[in-house]
Amino acid sequence: MKGSSAHRGLVMIGTHPEAKGGIATVVAKYRQFGLFEKWRVTYICTHAEVSTYRKFMIALSAYWQMIQLLVMGRVGLVHIHAASRVSVWRKSTFAFTAFLFRVPYVLHMHGAEFEEFVRGECGPLRRGIVRALLRNAATVIALSESWALKLREMAPGAHVEVVYNSVSLPPKPKTFVHNDVKNGILFLGQIGMRKGAFDLIRAFAVVSGGVKLALGGDGDVKKASELARRLGISERIQMLGWVTGENKEAVLSRASIFVLPSYNEGLPMSVLEAMAWGLPVITTPVGGIPEVVRQGEEGVIVQPGDIDGLTAALRQLLDDEPLRQRLGANGRRRIQHLFSDEVVFPQLEAIWARFGLLPYVSKTKIEAQESTKRQVDA
Repeated sequence: MKGSSAHRGLVMIGTHPEAKGGIATVVAKYRQFGLFEKWRVTYICTHAEVSTYRKFMIALSAYWQMIQLLVMGRVGLVHIHAASRVSVWRKSTFAFTAFLFRVPYVLHMHGAEFEEFVRGECGPLRRGIVRALLRNAATVIALSESWALKLREMAPGAHVEVVYNSVSLPPKPKTFVHNDVKNGILFLGQIGMRKGAFDLIRAFAVVSGGVKLALGGDGDVKKASELARRLGISERIQMLGWVTGENKEAVLSRASIFVLPSYNEGLPMSVLEAMAWGLPVITTPVGGIPEVVRQGEEGVIVQPGDIDGLTAALRQLLDDEPLRQRLGANGRRRIQHLFSDEVVFPQLEAIWARFGLLPYVSKTKIEAQESTKRQVDA
């Protein structure tokens, strides 16, 4: 192949930047933090929420773009974001192609249902393909220690490292008062069974009347609305739709308690974002959540499907203002020390640098550094 590794670039494979979900959110943060510019990332979109024909054309165009870059010797590393099911098969095409060209690839696993998919839905042949996908990767990135353990069990010999999802702290620390519990309870995520949205609605129905519940997300919105109607609490529930950007910041800044009673997770961005905004969290010990939220320290932990326990946790936080303050303040500190962009992104960059890639330093920055050095020497 042409050129030295220092002159080859980083190609990143993922979903459309404006798509919904964790991968798009993470990739958007890379852009915002300046990683795309710093490392001169070529981003190849393999999927978007469009018609079946357009999905096929997007995938075909993405594959052709990657082939061209590989043939020209312009790829030093391929960073592939994958979830589960169709996402795995789509991304495996890019991974195995990079492998054939002897270009290392990093496989960044995001799918909360990946284990269920591999063990429950794949036969021996497909499980073998998944094992090869993991083992052939130069590095497999897991979102938590618990997921790293599962990936190593699925593919013994795979090189798995943990890089947590990160979150940006609000510029001004949120005050941890949350006096007015009428500001309410917030849920962010896909509305459906997996993230416990229906359990939350049932638990919320038992909580006394002055509090509101806001559900932000898409999914089974109609089913959730119908459940609220049957329980007689429609007027106390607000369906926000999918919220992003400033709208998400607004709902986080107004809420008093964040709840995500999931049955299955990787490392949910919504929990990290809520903690960054100083919200006490009620959640479940699934996926990487126990590595973030500790019982009685940053939040209250309940078991998936335990509606009585969820109701009790809601009442506990709604009735105890000092506890809400303490959990919220602890959560923000934990994010700042372990899960902030400034802590996590250097870990990701260290992986890229390991494969001979060099960050790009602009001519303007070099001139500024040389000018500073001359002033110091003088």
